Amino acid sequence: MKYRFRSPGRINLIGEHTDYNGGLVLPAAIDKYTYITLEESRHFMAYTVNLKERVEFSLNEKKEKEDWANYVKGAIFHLAKNIKKQIRPFNIEISSTLPIGAGLSSSASLMVGIIYAISKIENINLDRERIAQIAHEAENEFVGVNCGIMDQYAVALAKKDSFILIDASSGRYEYIYAKGFPKIMIIDSGIKHKLSSGNYNTRRNECEEATKILGLQFKDLNKAFLESKKNLLGENLYKRAKHVVEENERVLKTIEAISRQNWEEVGRLVKASHASLRDLFEVSTVEMDFLVDNINKIDGVYGSRMIGGGFGGSVIALSKRDIRNDLKGISKIYQNEFGVEIKYYPVKLSSGVRKM
Repeated sequence: MKYRFRSPGRINLIGEHTDYNGGLVLPAAIDKYTYITLEESRHFMAYTVNLKERVEFSLNEKKEKEDWANYVKGAIFHLAKNIKKQIRPFNIEISSTLPIGAGLSSSASLMVGIIYAISKIENINLDRERIAQIAHEAENEFVGVNCGIMDQYAVALAKKDSFILIDASSGRYEYIYAKGFPKIMIIDSGIKHKLSSGNYNTRRNECEEATKILGLQFKDLNKAFLESKKNLLGENLYKRAKHVVEENERVLKTIEAISRQNWEEVGRLVKASHASLRDLFEVSTVEMDFLVDNINKIDGVYGSRMIGGGFGGSVIALSKRDIRNDLKGISKIYQNEFGVEIKYYPVKLSSGVRKM
């Protein structure tokens, strides 16, 4: 018997690099998905339709040489570890409409999807929060990416037409209904990042060092206190801390603007987030800045910014109308300038992982 599941990607409207710092984030699931089909088998076998690669594996701590296979194996290994039960093997087929490495959380989509699917098939009594937590543990410990909990929570818990406000320090969350929200366009820069390659972990380490020096977590900091400790931190750590403190404030201001349907203010905050990621957290690139600057000039655009871990990936743009025709012109200039083709697609806010 075959079982089929659908696991969404996610966008984060605002609150970037705040989740692993115990801060506030405002993600949502989108209607781009990882599709997972499972069939009972004598061995664990995973096949990716997009890459046309097949891997057979045993359920142990040994890494596979194919990167993508470690997300599948790690998810199942950590599920078994948490429930303290043996998991029978499956043939697992994976296909996706979600771009890999575009900052839309393809890794969390896959890992949450695998854990959710097996827990449903095997009648394992796990709620969606626990599924997200196991997927988070697996990506941290098995894959080796020190990501925060935001991606997994968004994929597991999302509701249609809503954002989720997540307090990463406590795990508390609430849904922010976004009636009449602007059109959302995702623009893939064509520049691929790989979080486990080091840059992301470097930023995380810098943030940890800043909190050790200050003796406080970022959620307990205010701007006045931070300014008084600027010399103690040094330029780099001060800039990282300033981004996190101000980004947390922007999340709260964005929720207030959504409640008033003040899309101009939401756009202003989104633009400010990008400027901070560029100048203070220093995770943008010349390509991302080029896209954001030019998209913000389009008539009808409220605001845009880079999303995801940084060093490439995607840009989110909020607008009052469809901007695909405008993006054609930007695409030609971008390709001439950087030798890379951009892809862009509208997305809608979707629900979390589910059985099909």
